[in-house]
Amino acid sequence: MVLNGTILILMKRVFISRFLPLIVAMLLGVVSSWAQVSFTANAPSLVEKSGRPFQVEFTVDAEPDRGSLVAPSFEGFDVLAGPATSVGQSVQFINGKQTSSYTCTYTYTLKAKSSGKYTVGQATIKVDGKQYATNPITIEVIEGRSDDAGSTSNRTKDGVVLRWELSDREIYKGEAVRASLVLYYNVNIQNITNYVMGTFENFWSQELQVPSPDSRAEYNGRVYNTFKIAEYLLIPQSSGNITLPEASLDAIVLVPSEDGYYDMFFGRQWDEEVHTLATKATSIKVKEFPKGAPASFRGAVGNFTWEYTLPQESIDINSSSKVSVTISGEGNLKFITAPEFTLPKSFEVYDTTIEESIQNTNSGVQGHITYSYPFVARAAGDFEISPIEFTYFNPSTERYETLTTGQITLNVVDVYATKAARGGAYNESLAIPVGSPMPARSYSAAGDIRHIRYIKDDALPTSKSDMLLFSNTYWLIILACVVLFVAIFVIMRQRIRANRNVVARRMKRADKVAIQRLRMANKSMKEGDRHAFYEEILRAMWGYISDKFNIPVANLTKETIREVLSHRGVDDADVEQFCQIISRADEAQYAPMVDDDMSGVYMDAVDAISKIESAVKH
Repeated sequence: MVLNGTILILMKRVFISRFLPLIVAMLLGVVSSWAQVSFTANAPSLVEKSGRPFQVEFTVDAEPDRGSLVAPSFEGFDVLAGPATSVGQSVQFINGKQTSSYTCTYTYTLKAKSSGKYTVGQATIKVDGKQYATNPITIEVIEGRSDDAGSTSNRTKDGVVLRWELSDREIYKGEAVRASLVLYYNVNIQNITNYVMGTFENFWSQELQVPSPDSRAEYNGRVYNTFKIAEYLLIPQSSGNITLPEASLDAIVLVPSEDGYYDMFFGRQWDEEVHTLATKATSIKVKEFPKGAPASFRGAVGNFTWEYTLPQESIDINSSSKVSVTISGEGNLKFITAPEFTLPKSFEVYDTTIEESIQNTNSGVQGHITYSYPFVARAAGDFEISPIEFTYFNPSTERYETLTTGQITLNVVDVYATKAARGGAYNESLAIPVGSPMPARSYSAAGDIRHIRYIKDDALPTSKSDMLLFSNTYWLIILACVVLFVAIFVIMRQRIRANRNVVARRMKRADKVAIQRLRMANKSMKEGDRHAFYEEILRAMWGYISDKFNIPVANLTKETIREVLSHRGVDDADVEQFCQIISRADEAQYAPMVDDDMSGVYMDAVDAISKIESAVKH
């Protein structure tokens, strides 16, 4: 009996450890079969009338009932073959869990009868007696070219094309445009080599991720498969016709062997042809801004909104406060400057702080920037402060649009003077002994003085403060206080006047801001982030010239830099060094084939800014 019990226990353990997981997995597989069945249709959206046959596929992800497929009529097409049935099935056990997949695909081979748009209707199928249907799909048939039936060499010659595609060919300065480098092909491409592309001159450029590189499109009356090699977001920095850089590559195309040899094991034999492709000259027409721009327009282009925070209408003297504005939307956010905010001379103004959150998307640059203007009120009174205005050019409406805070009113209160006024004059009588009642009658000024003098001379001892009053030391202290007050007043007036000149402060701090950006670049270099490194180098170089010479970044080009620096007496070699650093950073950031020498670029940038700072320093 003991032996039988032991055998039963062992059998239970074996069942639990080996067979129970398998049974559970099988049950899960059965349960998964109860999930929603997917039945889809797939076909090219664009085909040629005289082109090659194409295929329409109907795919169900569960085992269908035998003979239950009902295909659509395929109006406008000839059915050359089909349906060809293919089944795919797999089962996997991972960590004791079963995952399975099943697909059944029905393929029809069609050829278009005539050009136009046609709709392939619903196909239906049954799974376990339940019917499922596909969504209708639309196929556009174009005439195409008649030379497709020509020789193989003609087909391969026109069968692969490299070209730039633009979201818009006519834009305003500062407006973003999307440029895509696309490879068109309808031949068998084995490989792509020797890809080279130049740099974007007179553009701020940012490479974008390619979300869906493969599609079909029409070009010159023919249908091609397309592959998007790269995509860039461009913002022009000058007006006129600006040409995109030339891109080139070698496409290795497989063509049937000329001897027509066919191997029974390996099938048709193929030869390789190398096609060197290059983009044609592609330019963008960049329009200048319309005339009549408001004074508050400083190169912002896009569609923006804003929010602002104003201080309380009444604040205390010598207290700090601030005004904040947040600009949000889509446009050249990276190139806008802080709106001007002017305070009266009696206010002490501090450096404007900037916080930004900007993203580059396929539709443009989006995000927001917050500008904060801290200040301290140094004088009491009522102040009417000019509104903060932000003007941008909206390319959609082709109009200048202005956002404003409206008039800002501030009441600065001197709390100390107010308390003194509420408390009245200091008139405590030292002649009244402690605990004595206040006399009912009032004394004249002369009587009070005689009364106080009487007590001072006869009742109270003479103190050190009485000896100091109206003495030589007393007058020296008063004189020193007056001199100190005058000196502080003059210094404060000079500081207020200097702080009010925003342009002068930017010019004075240009090298410091550039050094901060170069430090960020050095940090990115140590972390191995080449993209962030070159972006900080470019911001340091462009920003230094913009701050130093009060030129908006949107109006800066290399030609402008050469002209300004030469006019200020900078040596031509130093000017060229500065411009070459910008070109090197642009090329290294967006051309992966360029050799990286981040350390050399960093040292050259520091040296170039130091030379210019020494040359233009007064």
